[in-house]
Amino acid sequence: MSLCPHQLVRSRLNGLLSPQCRSAGRWYRDPGAPNFGHRVQHASTSGSSAILEPGTTHDDLSSGISQLANHDPESPYPEESSHFATDEHGNAENSTSRTRSNHRQIRRNAAPLPLMPKKEIRKIIHAQGLAPSLVNPISRRINVAIQKQGRPLKKRTLYLMTVMRLNSIYTRELGIRQWKPAYEAIYKAKVYDRDVINKAVLPTLRGEGEALLELVRSDCQGKFREEWGAMTRPRKAFAWQRLAIWLLQNDPKLALEFLLVTTATQEKPDFTLVADCLLYLDRFYYEDWLEDWQSGDHTYQSLVETCLNPREWPILQTPHKGFRLFIRRASADGVSDALRIVKERGIFMTAETALCFVNRFTELKDAQRALEALDFLPKIKDPEFGMNSEGVSRHCCKLLTLDTVEDKDGGRNFRILPQLLKMGINPGRDMMNVVLANAYKTGDPQLGSDMLQFMKNHGHDFDSYTYLTLLTDAVSRGDRGRVDELVQEVEMQEELRKNPYIFSKIFHAHYTFTAKHIDPNTDPSEVFYSMLEMYNRLHDITPLKELHMIPPQYTQPPTQGIRGPPSPVSLFLMISTFFRCKNRQNHAHRMYEQFRTLAQQGHPSIAPLVETDHVYNEFLIAFRRADRGLRGCVRLVEDMLDSSSIPKETTDGRPLHPVQPTPRTWTILLSAFNYHNRPDAAEKVKQMMAKHNVKYNEVTWNTIINGYANAQKIPETAAAIKMMEQQGFPIDPYTMKSLRYLRDPERLWVSMEELDDQHVQKGLQPTPPLTVPDSTSDIHAGTEERDQLIDHGLEKLKPKL
Repeated sequence: MSLCPHQLVRSRLNGLLSPQCRSAGRWYRDPGAPNFGHRVQHASTSGSSAILEPGTTHDDLSSGISQLANHDPESPYPEESSHFATDEHGNAENSTSRTRSNHRQIRRNAAPLPLMPKKEIRKIIHAQGLAPSLVNPISRRINVAIQKQGRPLKKRTLYLMTVMRLNSIYTRELGIRQWKPAYEAIYKAKVYDRDVINKAVLPTLRGEGEALLELVRSDCQGKFREEWGAMTRPRKAFAWQRLAIWLLQNDPKLALEFLLVTTATQEKPDFTLVADCLLYLDRFYYEDWLEDWQSGDHTYQSLVETCLNPREWPILQTPHKGFRLFIRRASADGVSDALRIVKERGIFMTAETALCFVNRFTELKDAQRALEALDFLPKIKDPEFGMNSEGVSRHCCKLLTLDTVEDKDGGRNFRILPQLLKMGINPGRDMMNVVLANAYKTGDPQLGSDMLQFMKNHGHDFDSYTYLTLLTDAVSRGDRGRVDELVQEVEMQEELRKNPYIFSKIFHAHYTFTAKHIDPNTDPSEVFYSMLEMYNRLHDITPLKELHMIPPQYTQPPTQGIRGPPSPVSLFLMISTFFRCKNRQNHAHRMYEQFRTLAQQGHPSIAPLVETDHVYNEFLIAFRRADRGLRGCVRLVEDMLDSSSIPKETTDGRPLHPVQPTPRTWTILLSAFNYHNRPDAAEKVKQMMAKHNVKYNEVTWNTIINGYANAQKIPETAAAIKMMEQQGFPIDPYTMKSLRYLRDPERLWVSMEELDDQHVQKGLQPTPPLTVPDSTSDIHAGTEERDQLIDHGLEKLKPKL
């Protein structure tokens, strides 16, 4: 039976349209109806290895098309993939599509949304001096995006959307559709380290494309920039994807220059395409060279801020992976501007992007803006990221580490915690652990006790974090009784008893109360072996034998379980205990030689100790006790300055980052020469500190003043005191103790006056009077008569200081 032309067209379209569109009188394309027939045909012709849902990221008009194949975990568009569930009949059901269908049904029943009239678009096009033929494609793309978003927009927002569309070199949808399969093909090829399987999806460089490529390779910032600026919009649209795909595959460093040039003009590629390029480069090259990349005035950070400028962020159907890349890599000012623009323009925000803002501002220690970003979540109403969900709770825990206590309204309260409570966040145990730690950090034990009682009243079980906080506070206050109580509680719980962090803190507490300040009436050997007994509970003793700390014939006592290698903290505590209990120069030098050798060999337990200054400082303190140890002090600091002999990783593959001498290390070296009356060597140490830009701290200044006072160098002592004051360090009991070594304190007063006179002559302000601490009465000198004379001289200095 023959068919009329209309029947033939109808029968063919029925195979492409969804059931909703097959009824009579519905020939328009409903944006909410998924066209499965068209999707199958498109997928078979594209040759892509995985069929992905076009939509939110690429502004595709076929917004209802769902994913028909299994999701590839290495797809460059994971956030667009669907999540399949099974209904009661065992049929596969797309939960994402189901949710979107419900939203579309609600939108159909709701009042129609205000769309962007063609008349307004035509005015903007006319003002921009563009072709009138752009009205229809721009109108379609904008209005489909508005319908898909399902929310009314302000006139200002509609205007900005139109301008962004007009500034894109891709005014029609076809160019965007061609990008996605090509980008996905090279992305997967890079992930799996293979060639592109279906090369037919890759755009090829033709005559003009090859000519432009030569300009990019020869002079990207010069000739190519000029040529690109002179090209028409269709030529740019035709060439950009071909050049971008080729450069990403073959010359990623040059791809950065290409992006800088092509995004610097008014007509630029869509934000989504540029974001895809930078996501590709960031994923595969950031750690290798991209982090340190620099070209002229541009760094990778400034390139991200230029190419992904927040003022170019799409307002609807936003590519959030590009947003999050900007948030992670941009500067503090750039991220702050991005948040402001998002709020001003009403840019569509997902929960993941809002939490990315929270995390970045927390890293930048900007608590107020982190709270502003967190305030997006109640408005987004994502069920997966509710205010009491696990993901939000983790971000809040990290944010609470910035919390402080402030005096307000006649009482003391936290600054961040009340704002989180106002947002509807119910603090769980993890958050309360952070609050408890913050309470103890204030130095107010009562506040910490109140928080602890609050946790008990609300039924929060104590975990390892809780006990770590309680142990840390008790050790810092020197409350040995409280430490013993906590240790007994820990011993009753096997899981906590075997926790390495808890053990490390208990081990540190035992070191603090026994080995750090040994009782003169206690046998040092007993202290050392008591520390060794605790060490033996969890750690292997082999590293201690390799450092010659214990006799080779010593046998580790049997215990249940397998002992693992020691942590750097446990190993440091044993080394420090050894030096305090067995103070012999030959032991210290022999141990350092062995330590140095094992570190250079990349020993898995010894080598990580070079990443901090703690062990080096312990060796310095051991060396400085004898005059013959000064040479060892100098050699040790030289080893720290020249770490070329230290391997980049240990024998078990752990990366190593050797530390440079810290201000504490330099101060110990300086004190060693002062103690042994080597002023010339001490001056050379200060010269070396200046050469390496080492800033003096309070201890350094007191060490310098002590050296000058011992040498009876009055003018130098006065100058050091004044410089110490100028850098904001007050006179403390240690400073006053050093001044007691002066035989004629009144000369110091005269020198201070002379320095003030010189300051006045130069137009500078004299040193303001400082309050001398009352604790000077606790510092003893030689004889009572000499003390009275020195105190009399120091009293004259009080008004001057």
